[in-house]
Amino acid sequence: MSIKTALTSVKSNFTKYIAKGAGIAALGIVAYDAHIVGKLQSDVYSKSRDANAGIRAFDNTQYLTSPSVTTSNLKKTVFRWEVDNNLRTFVNSALGYFKGFGSMLVDSVVPFGLGLGALLGKGKWSKGSAIGLGIYGVVKLFKDVFGFGQYNDLNKKF
Repeated sequence: MSIKTALTSVKSNFTKYIAKGAGIAALGIVAYDAHIVGKLQSDVYSKSRDANAGIRAFDNTQYLTSPSVTTSNLKKTVFRWEVDNNLRTFVNSALGYFKGFGSMLVDSVVPFGLGLGALLGKGKWSKGSAIGLGIYGVVKLFKDVFGFGQYNDLNKKF
């Protein structure tokens, strides 16, 4: 293949490459945001579940049905085990991550779908998805970044 043929091929497929690049960029941005939200949700979910388990275990150590040093020591041992339990933290972190990741994918379903359409579609579908992605990006830029079209609650009169 000569250089002229290669350049002509690139020139004729330029819009196809732009559409695929837009799809990759959209999916990358959605995945990055979902990953960050997943990490944050992982920490929050894990800490709240650990705190609830610790409170339940501590409450159990505060009450005895009959005075017994052995039972009291066993309850304290169970409490220490509950507080130091790393398996629950690991499982709850994973559950929280997937909850956060999934919720962010649901929140970003429009750019995710358009990105998939641009990347995996062929011909008109790919180009149409890329155009839709561009329009969505421009609207998002003006509305969320620049603040045009946002209702200002501070100026609300009661």
